[in-house]
Amino acid sequence: MIRRAYIRQVSTATRHASTSTKVRRSSRGPSGRSTRVDIVDEELCDTVLSRLRTTFPTPNTCDIIDVNPGLGLWSRKLHDAIQPRRHVLVEPEFSSYSEHLGPLIDQKDSKFRHTALLEDAYDPHSNLLSNYPEDGGNKLRPNLSLLMTVNLSGGHLSTALYKGTPARKFFADIQWSLWKIRNNISRYGLIRVLAWVSDDEKDAYIPRTVTARRKQAVMLEGSSLIKEVAGASVNKRPTFLRKWREIEVEDLARVAALEEAGGLTLPDERRQKAPAPDLLSIDPSPEALRRGQYSSDASWISEFLQLDDKLRTEQPEWYAKMVSGELRWRHMRDPTQKDQQIWRKLIRAATTQHTTHMKAVELILEQRGLDTTWRQMLASSGTLGRRDEGRLKTQAENLKNRISKLSRTNRAFAEKAIDDYRALDTNPQVMSWNQRRMEPVLVRSGDFQPADKPLALLDVTPRTDFFTRFDTYDNMVFFAHVARTLWLNSGKSVHDALKVLVYEGLDDFVKTIPDIHDPTKGGWYDLSAVRVRSIPVEMVVEIALAYIRWPFRQSADSILMFGQDPQAAYSLGDDD
Repeated sequence: MIRRAYIRQVSTATRHASTSTKVRRSSRGPSGRSTRVDIVDEELCDTVLSRLRTTFPTPNTCDIIDVNPGLGLWSRKLHDAIQPRRHVLVEPEFSSYSEHLGPLIDQKDSKFRHTALLEDAYDPHSNLLSNYPEDGGNKLRPNLSLLMTVNLSGGHLSTALYKGTPARKFFADIQWSLWKIRNNISRYGLIRVLAWVSDDEKDAYIPRTVTARRKQAVMLEGSSLIKEVAGASVNKRPTFLRKWREIEVEDLARVAALEEAGGLTLPDERRQKAPAPDLLSIDPSPEALRRGQYSSDASWISEFLQLDDKLRTEQPEWYAKMVSGELRWRHMRDPTQKDQQIWRKLIRAATTQHTTHMKAVELILEQRGLDTTWRQMLASSGTLGRRDEGRLKTQAENLKNRISKLSRTNRAFAEKAIDDYRALDTNPQVMSWNQRRMEPVLVRSGDFQPADKPLALLDVTPRTDFFTRFDTYDNMVFFAHVARTLWLNSGKSVHDALKVLVYEGLDDFVKTIPDIHDPTKGGWYDLSAVRVRSIPVEMVVEIALAYIRWPFRQSADSILMFGQDPQAAYSLGDDD
């Protein structure tokens, strides 16, 4: 068949041996990262497991498959917390770690077992697990008797079909394993995975802001419940990977209230701190800039502060009058006073940026207020009267026009903040990060080896409802195709992205998508005014199901033959 010529299959048995990462090498991969990062802090393990303890199965009711256990500290702590029937250590480089793993296996009545290949753990003939379902189990049902933990740190993989990090490949493999396209992780049912990943790539799987949302994160959110259990601070990351500071503070307070109501505690040194205010939100007076209670990497600040100190020392009378407001800008036009001219230029530019930024903030808050009013009116009555709907649409059009007149920088900032607010205010919230009910444990330098390579722990549980709706290989191909098409246009309007997806007959196609115009479900009356990146994953699922029913869609064969590989959710080409 044509299909078989285009389905890319990778055998677990052959790939694990060839792509397993080496331990304690001096060589580095393309990212400059050494090949394996190990957990070395017992207190971190104890704190993390205390957050997870209530979610673990009853002792002696499950097996653990532990991939890349390394030094074995996390393995021992997890073993003590769960008390499994069997604990299979899948360590390809056992000789490098035998000093740490050997005693676990050799102890009397040990429940630890070792194998170099993941495939062996799943093989009934190996007897590594305590139980193998005779019929293979129901793949669409959760298997609570099996838990996997895996360390996905390390250098990039390079095979004939894939180049990239182990984590990106692993999470894509999970989604396709029901059809044996990648490997067979789900051969005994849908299993929970506790995955340690490099902290600098966690946003690829559980982004915190809409601008960091990519195809793989959307597919993972749609097919799994994913939580960040532990991770490093993001306060110093680029703004592309963070929410606007005001949204971040509000979100931290929301989760803190949930933790307090649930009786959850976390040591202060293990809790994420609120980010400092943005420089643009502060009136840029010399005193405010000198206090430094803001976040910014603007290079002009140090130059301005040096110049400000110089003028304050060498020209105290002029400086005092200038700061007090006795002198106006028109009194500073003496061309011989170069330092005064530079000082004036810098402070005026900063003031202008602050003023225009705050105008954008006003529009952001106004848009949020309109969205909230619209949702509340719909939630209370179910429908809107003609007069109310007309009034709200008029306000929406007015806001849309005013936002479009902002400068490019301020418009991008406003649109990002509006989308992040919409993601947070929608019920249920858009993105797994916004749905958290507790903060992740903050990791620190020294928790890992090497110390400067922090990891994040992700808790991933497949969603049965997703796999019952996309219950065939073809349907999964269609879902991946829809997700890829939408997120190649993530910053564009839903209208424009859907037009790329269906080419013609867009109006008729939209009519087949439930709730796409409902603001309470993440939709909007005008699809040209809402961006793809802010819509809920449930809306993506509905679009994919509508596409499956659409009589004029591409066939699965044509997608596989002529399009980008929809299975390659980890492909850097899809995300960059």
